[in-house]
Amino acid sequence: MPRPPSPRSFARQLDVGTLDLFVLVCETGSIARAAERAQLVASAASKRISELESLAQAPLLVRHARGVRPTPLGLVLLSHAQAILLAVEHLREDLAEAAQGIRGRVRVCASASAVEQFLPADLADFMRRHPDIRIDLRQAASRAVAQAVREGTADVGVCGPSDDVLGLESRPYRQEQLVLVVPRGHPLARLKRVGYARTLDWPQVGLRDSSTVQEALSQEASSTRRVLRRHIEVDSLSALCRMVEAGLGVGVMPEGAFRALAEGTPLRAVPLTDGWARRELRLYAQRFEDLPAVAQRFADHVAPV
Repeated sequence: MPRPPSPRSFARQLDVGTLDLFVLVCETGSIARAAERAQLVASAASKRISELESLAQAPLLVRHARGVRPTPLGLVLLSHAQAILLAVEHLREDLAEAAQGIRGRVRVCASASAVEQFLPADLADFMRRHPDIRIDLRQAASRAVAQAVREGTADVGVCGPSDDVLGLESRPYRQEQLVLVVPRGHPLARLKRVGYARTLDWPQVGLRDSSTVQEALSQEASSTRRVLRRHIEVDSLSALCRMVEAGLGVGVMPEGAFRALAEGTPLRAVPLTDGWARRELRLYAQRFEDLPAVAQRFADHVAPV
């Protein structure tokens, strides 16, 4: 059996262009069609695939009457090739940004309440101070925020505490107050504050995948032996306001988000008196000291220790 090449030798023999060609072959199911898309003659494309199979020391494609398909080993290579090509694209973008004066990137994943209330001003201030750093911001439910940080697709995350963030390091970020959103003519609109259990007499508008808030609401309903009548679920806080305005129920959201989204509308925010309605948002990372320098700078700016 041929001796496998050393890691360095393998890396030197592996050609990114050939990996791109292999992906095209798998996508089109044909070496000839892949060659046409890659602007190569078919014989040259076939030779490069053969060289790749020689490097792998095993067949990567099964030839059949209608074209080709990847072997089990070919599927393994396809997955790695796609990841390598994505990394190359990220490298191209980083080099282009560096040529334009951009010297770093911070990947942030945050819950809707953080994005609607606090992050815009913090991001604007940070980018005024550091115009050479780019921010990639993604909004997601708390569970997805924790997953992004844990898997390394985000440098830092912002959301409320929950079981999902166990094992991650955190810093205090902001405090938020949850309020009940009702139409101004609603019987609860005249109250200065209200306990959530009292609101269960009315249909509720829920926020889909907002795990920490929805779990608190469900637990409160369960503890008082009431039924949580969630007639509709939406994907955003602005949509929640629109549904409440349309008379489809009452909803719960952060007070700061209400001020940003619903002031000037025929809606009223009534603060909730429940202890869980005063919530803490935190900044999360796998390990703050292991963050890239630009991400550490961002973390220190928005959540100084």
